[in-house]
Amino acid sequence: MKKVSLRLGVVVVLSLMALWLAGCASAPKEEIDATRAAVTAAQTDDVRTYAPESVSEAEGTLNKAMAEIQTQDDKFALSRDYKAASDLLKQAKDQAAKAAADAAANKAKVKAEAEALIAGLTPTIDEAKKALATAPKGKDTKAELEAMQNDLKSAEESSAAATQAMSQEKYQDALGQAKTAKEKADAIIEQVKAAKEKIRGRK
Repeated sequence: MKKVSLRLGVVVVLSLMALWLAGCASAPKEEIDATRAAVTAAQTDDVRTYAPESVSEAEGTLNKAMAEIQTQDDKFALSRDYKAASDLLKQAKDQAAKAAADAAANKAKVKAEAEALIAGLTPTIDEAKKALATAPKGKDTKAELEAMQNDLKSAEESSAAATQAMSQEKYQDALGQAKTAKEKADAIIEQVKAAKEKIRGRK
């Protein structure tokens, strides 16, 4: 009887140990791998260019999740709880998907804006050329005319650079160059207009 009771006791102890070990929480490896893969997939040049804040947010949340996992790993087995880490991992994964979506939307928006601006550059620069050709000339306007000539050349170069950037699908660069070209051309038109009005005022 004693042997039977001893055996039963051993079985019970082993069963309890198995249940205890099963109850010890372990790090959600599959979730970690899936989230890391999602964040890595979002770390492209396009996403960093068109949705930098969104991808940084996903990276930050992933780092918080990994820090929480390390905190739980360092605890006694029975007191580990990876729920907060799992929640953070899910959040980071969702943020990575959002970053990719944000980048695609922002890229399309910048492309459309750049296309519209570039389409109007030729007539604006042509207008600046015509204005410059009719600008008042004299000793006191020589320096101003030279500066405007340089600005016109710069506007044409920026316009060409914008067109090239568009062909390379570098829409952010294209938009920046197009804005520079328009600003310089508009400034020439306004400066010539102001110079003419100044002369009329003297008469």
